Amino acid sequence: MNILAIGAHPDDIELGCGGTLLKAARSGVNVFMYIVTRGSSAGSVVKRSNEIISSAKYIGAKAIWIDDYEDSAVYLTKELINSIEFFIRKTQADVIYTHPIKDNHHDHRAICEATVEAGRFTPNIFAYENPSTKNFAPVLYSDISDVILEKIRLIELYGSQKSKVFLSSNSVKAVAEHRAIQTRLDPKLTHVEAFEVLKMMMNTDHTLLPTRRLAEDLKPSRDIIEYIS
Repeated sequence: MNILAIGAHPDDIELGCGGTLLKAARSGVNVFMYIVTRGSSAGSVVKRSNEIISSAKYIGAKAIWIDDYEDSAVYLTKELINSIEFFIRKTQADVIYTHPIKDNHHDHRAICEATVEAGRFTPNIFAYENPSTKNFAPVLYSDISDVILEKIRLIELYGSQKSKVFLSSNSVKAVAEHRAIQTRLDPKLTHVEAFEVLKMMMNTDHTLLPTRRLAEDLKPSRDIIEYIS
């Protein structure tokens, strides 16, 4: 199983599905991360790039790619779609995590739309929740009760962003606790990450359908920072 997590900015992925990725990597799933911008609107691109590389190492990701689109100026273009499709094909992703379409940040909205188009041959695409997300309607839940403290440590790697309230441990735990209560399941389920389903295919045994392997016939057109574990 191959997972590709896509985020507009450093820390988006960790906030939205960091716990799920931690558990996936530990269970032997191949986790890959693609960040579209280097987060220049919120600090030094060098610091933020180093922080997300540290995050990828902590998660146990097989590789992370940090692109160089302009922060807060990402729009739905053919170039963006092709960039995302390149990494979908490169990772042969069976599951993609991305932003939801309903979000206050236009970078997030553009990336969601581009992912859905770029992932037209990918059977499973899920949207995670960020502080800027609005009208979120989750239908899929991932139990992160046993890794919530590690998710907090993951977020704490972003020292350059520590002044942001939504990155505090209390905020991260509160969102996960709220989603756990929302499931109305086992009381031992204390912390959850929630997702909207943009696309999902199941086998007859109710496991997720893997992707059809695609030729890597595209090329990235930008200056990419690559870290491979």
